[in-house]
Amino acid sequence: MSSPNRIAIIGASGSGKSTLGQWIERHLGLPFTDLDDVFWRPGWQKAPVDVFRADVDRLTSRPLWALAGNYSSAQDLIWPRADTVIWLDLPLSLTLWRATLRVVRQTISREPICNGNQQSISALFFGKDPLLWYAIRTVPQRRRAWPAILARPEHTHLQVVRLERPAAVMRWQASVPTRQRFDHVV
Repeated sequence: MSSPNRIAIIGASGSGKSTLGQWIERHLGLPFTDLDDVFWRPGWQKAPVDVFRADVDRLTSRPLWALAGNYSSAQDLIWPRADTVIWLDLPLSLTLWRATLRVVRQTISREPICNGNQQSISALFFGKDPLLWYAIRTVPQRRRAWPAILARPEHTHLQVVRLERPAAVMRWQASVPTRQRFDHVV
């Protein structure tokens, strides 16, 4: 397998998108962006769609990048420009467990996330779209929809890597040649 240059990482909350993106940045030298950091503004305000799309357009216009996120409002910018889509399709029970542990850790540590916002346990269960219910609702929908979307003629250029177990993620990481580090223009 050759080293990819533009990677879109998709999957459920807790699937390891950001962790894999950080690994890709360290080992493949691709600048990594978690789209949650682009979408969420201080005070958990959503970026206006046109501003978010302009930011994603700028990020995906570069020759080298890795992005993590499932934002359908920018999918038409990301997937046509990507050369690889990595779909972390791990078991729902594992991703729910990981997402719960992450929220608890971030709540206790008061670690700032997404432009200085802070996590709260209530985000798991309450609010407009609680994290756990969002995952339970969207994972089955995406498992049905994404294969057909990825098979469309406009996406045939993509190398699609669907990883369904943590061991598969590790095997994929071991299979990708490490890119020599160099300064990139961003």
